[in-house]
Amino acid sequence: MIKKSFGGALTASYTTIYEVPANKKAEWVLLYVVNDTGSTSNFSVRLYKAAADVNIQIFDDKSLSDGEFFKIGGGYNEFIMLAAGDKVEAVDGAGMTLLISIIEYNDIIQGG
Repeated sequence: MIKKSFGGALTASYTTIYEVPANKKAEWVLLYVVNDTGSTSNFSVRLYKAAADVNIQIFDDKSLSDGEFFKIGGGYNEFIMLAAGDKVEAVDGAGMTLLISIIEYNDIIQGG
């Protein structure tokens, strides 16, 4: 088990924030977005599920005023399971800041 965090400024096109490496699985445990752009802006977050080759929209055009933040997860048993190749992607035209926390595991059954 390895705990990791990823993030940065969002851009006007969908950007991959995190992709589960080969032979791993992961728990997406926290999403934190802060608007420090000086004006109200909208962000969107989606999950790409590699096995099904489909995008799942988590948030679509969520509005935040300047100085506001948005947090989901972080509590005990609050997570989304991710498989190898799955991606967390986000977009915002104003450059909001996003942070996600992940727990990665080897996708190997041991002792069996």
